[in-house]
Amino acid sequence: MIVNHSSHEFSEKSSRAVVALGNYDGVHLGHQKLIRTARDEADRLGGILVIYTFDPHPVRVLAPKSCPPQLQTLELRLETLKFYGADLVIVEPFTHELAQMTPEEFFTKIIVERMGAKSIVVGYDFTFGLHRQGTVKTLEHLCKNRGIGLVVVEPQFLDDTLISSTNIRKFVAAGDVGAAAKLLGRPYLIRGTIISGRGIGGKLHAHTANIETKNEIIPQNGVYITRTNIWENKEADPPNFASYDSITSIGDNPTFPEAGFSIETHLIAANVDVLEMTADILFIKHMRAQLAFDSTKLLAKQIQKDIDAARRYHLLHKDC
Repeated sequence: MIVNHSSHEFSEKSSRAVVALGNYDGVHLGHQKLIRTARDEADRLGGILVIYTFDPHPVRVLAPKSCPPQLQTLELRLETLKFYGADLVIVEPFTHELAQMTPEEFFTKIIVERMGAKSIVVGYDFTFGLHRQGTVKTLEHLCKNRGIGLVVVEPQFLDDTLISSTNIRKFVAAGDVGAAAKLLGRPYLIRGTIISGRGIGGKLHAHTANIETKNEIIPQNGVYITRTNIWENKEADPPNFASYDSITSIGDNPTFPEAGFSIETHLIAANVDVLEMTADILFIKHMRAQLAFDSTKLLAKQIQKDIDAARRYHLLHKDC
């Protein structure tokens, strides 16, 4: 997959580009539907699928205090878009200058002149241009005048729940990682670097990897059944990682209040040196809330019960 870090870099105007516009935070099932639709359109036209997105999120530039936390870092978003089939992604730097473009200017200068779009695919609620004045109706008018195709993807639901980044954020923040996974089509993931901890896990006979992450949304404090992927060589093609059954604790560790907030993952049935390596933690199931114990002995006993329960869960769901 090719990544352009500005529409100025785009050099595929003769390739009958089908441009799918959106923020793609999370690349959830609704986004995946949009990508599949754009892929079908690109195949029909004999062109390439181009994902057009922004970084940072427009609201972060225009109203920082109102910007929702993002489900993915840009790195994770690009990896996920590649997985779901993008040929080329344009990451447009969102600036105050870009925000001042009228919908007509944005369409003409970027969509037509810079990208030479043959067809456009957007979600039902897509807006663009100064003060978000441009709507799907605006696009219909502009595309018709230029002879450019337009496909609008209707809202997607899972049962009665709208598939949206907003709903996924709510589920993750509440610790309902199972519900979030259903809307994402995969477990929610945070990526981070494994750093030195305070050694508390070792004293409790459960060595843990402490994660320092740039993810903006962390599941609610608690204990989770997880899978942890340790990257051995992210530069390889394809990249190499080792995957481990795991259990993860998030929070302030009320039994040791001086420890502060931490994300700690215990690799079940594995004893490997992972310090300073990159780890992806995939959240599968919420087990319990964090609890304060009267003694380290009671805490150690509970930790072993948690690990045993997580081990049984992993064994039962190996083929799922």
